[in-house]
Amino acid sequence: MSSNLKEVEGKAHELSQQDRARLALSLIQSLESQDDGDVSEAWRAEVESRWNDIERGNVTTTPATEAFSEVRRSLR
Repeated sequence: MSSNLKEVEGKAHELSQQDRARLALSLIQSLESQDDGDVSEAWRAEVESRWNDIERGNVTTTPATEAFSEVRRSLR
C-alpha cells in the first residue's frame, strides 16, 4: 500500500460514520461506472448470440407462463 493511500485511508477513518458511508458509495460508484461500457457490450453480444441461436433453431424457447409454472412447482 502506498504512503498516499495509507494517508487517505487514515483521514477517511477520521470521518463520521455518515461521511465514510458517503465516501464508500462514491468510490464504489466510480468503479462501477468504469465497467458499465464493458458490461453493456457484453450483454449486447450475449443477447445477439442468443437471438441468433433461436433463429437458427439451435435452441427452443419456452413461453414465460410455462417457465414460471415450472419454477413455482419446483419451489414447493
